[in-house]
Amino acid sequence: MKTFICLIILFTATSFIAAHAQSVQPYLAIIKVKNKNSHKGILQRVDSSHVFINSEKGMETIPVQSIKSIKIRVPKKDYQLKNFTPDTRKNTNYKQNAEGKFVDEWGNEEPSLTEIKDGAIASVLGNVLINSVALPISKINPSISNFKINYDKSIYISRLNELSYYSIHYQANPDTAAELRKLKEISLKSK
Repeated sequence: MKTFICLIILFTATSFIAAHAQSVQPYLAIIKVKNKNSHKGILQRVDSSHVFINSEKGMETIPVQSIKSIKIRVPKKDYQLKNFTPDTRKNTNYKQNAEGKFVDEWGNEEPSLTEIKDGAIASVLGNVLINSVALPISKINPSISNFKINYDKSIYISRLNELSYYSIHYQANPDTAAELRKLKEISLKSK
């Protein structure tokens, strides 16, 4: 029975690792360093002495001793303004009836210029109001993970393995043997 459970755990783990190894998710790293400066970019790779990010300036290498904290976030796309104006005049053909009024196929009269102008003003104001509320909400981007390093290399080394999961290098080249050893250790401890 124990062998069967271990095989199920092993199969699940290898399936999980294989499924995630095929897709690489970029993560945004916000790294606070000495002098209250910060670096922001896609986390490329981490090693025992440096963090590598791809920022707007290009590839940046940040030494561990200068890092105060690292925040990991999912990059968001820019908000696109949306148009909530209903287009009621689209595909509406007005024909003159026997009374000389222009009506559509259901008998609705053609709106006057005043009605069209009032509707346009209301829809523009509605668009401005909705987009002005939606824009700040779209900018909210909470951190997935926070790493407080406090310029201490030993703290960084202890969190290095967890931090590496967010790097593009590790996602593209996972250490499956090490992951399987961890799972084996966990299954042995649970027996």
